[in-house]
Amino acid sequence: MPNQTTQFRSEIKLLLQAALLIFTFTVGIGILNGLDVIDFSRPMLMAHVHAGTLGWITLGFIAACLWVFSEGKAVTGWRAAAPRWLGVAAAVAMAFYAYAFYTGNLDLRLAGGSLTLAAIVGFYVWIVVQMRGATLSTPRLGMFAAATTLTIGSVLGVMLGIWLKGGLQSLPRGIFVTHPTTMVVGYLVLAGMALSEWRLDPESAQKPASKAGWAQVALPFIGGLVLTAGALTNNQMVIGMYIPLQVIGVIIYLVRLGPKMLAAPWLAGGPERHYAISAVFLVSNVGLITYLIVNFVSGAYGDPPDFALIPSWLIFAMDHAMFIGVMTNGLFGLVYEVAAERRAFWRWADHALFWGMNVGVVGFVVGLAQKSAIIKEVFSPIMGTAILIAIVTYMLRLQMRAGVDVAQAERI
Repeated sequence: MPNQTTQFRSEIKLLLQAALLIFTFTVGIGILNGLDVIDFSRPMLMAHVHAGTLGWITLGFIAACLWVFSEGKAVTGWRAAAPRWLGVAAAVAMAFYAYAFYTGNLDLRLAGGSLTLAAIVGFYVWIVVQMRGATLSTPRLGMFAAATTLTIGSVLGVMLGIWLKGGLQSLPRGIFVTHPTTMVVGYLVLAGMALSEWRLDPESAQKPASKAGWAQVALPFIGGLVLTAGALTNNQMVIGMYIPLQVIGVIIYLVRLGPKMLAAPWLAGGPERHYAISAVFLVSNVGLITYLIVNFVSGAYGDPPDFALIPSWLIFAMDHAMFIGVMTNGLFGLVYEVAAERRAFWRWADHALFWGMNVGVVGFVVGLAQKSAIIKEVFSPIMGTAILIAIVTYMLRLQMRAGVDVAQAERI
């Protein structure tokens, strides 16, 4: 990991390799579904979604947390040993959870969700302990806030599983939307902001957060909690409070990070452009979320607020802009850095990934938003193929030993 120090190199590599393997399943299903080749059942699509959001994105996020919260300092005792077995447990639990969704069996889903929650809580405890005495930088605050929201969203997911099994019937039906809302609007927005700032400005993780940095984290964090509460209680006034909190926080983020985004080497390659375009997608996505809430959810015409009023194709467009545009760009930048010593291997694949995936996701999102099957079917395989090429390339790079002869490896 260039210019960075952490004792958890092997644990981070293990998490990223597991994440890439699980992501392969998600991408394969996504290509076929985008091409409308196969009419997948709802359980299969739910497995596709959870393999992506948990198996790929959350394992990658945990790897980033291990790095940023151990950067530049020695970790001892149980805190040094826990990430290894917690990482294995998280990878197994999340793969099993995706399989449970594929089966459609509620008992397996509840078991998989409980195991996943246990692993997430374990990492959250580790992060809380690591926060003691650490420099409270903006990226660390952002990662901590994202991990907090992830834990809340995971608890809500298990509660939803219990509700579907006939328990906790005193909970309102809003539990259906609070889990995905918390995970997408709360967790992923915070994670995307923290990851892109940390890697575009690595020194920022070592400096105490400014007042603007605190506001950048606190406002979206509170906004995500407010939206979760509003969705659960079906309260229009509470839902509306989300908008200024989230928008002001993202504006602060854009002002602070804008020069770093513009300075990224968009044509030369390297991980910086992944972080920069992740930030662009994040700002666009928050704008889309705000538009959907104002126009469909807020009850502006006297009707009660209802997330079900948002057209499904717009939800799918928003999700893919967040999952691929924001988080997958950020995580592929991270993978690139972890395997940077072997970056000469199949260097062309880095350009194929960046341009293929991002042109593909823009076209795919436009196709979804316009309800155009043709546009969606054209851009889905472009996006998916670029990602699959990257998965193969980065898996090989992560497997290579230090000092490997790249010319020899390229003949594999």
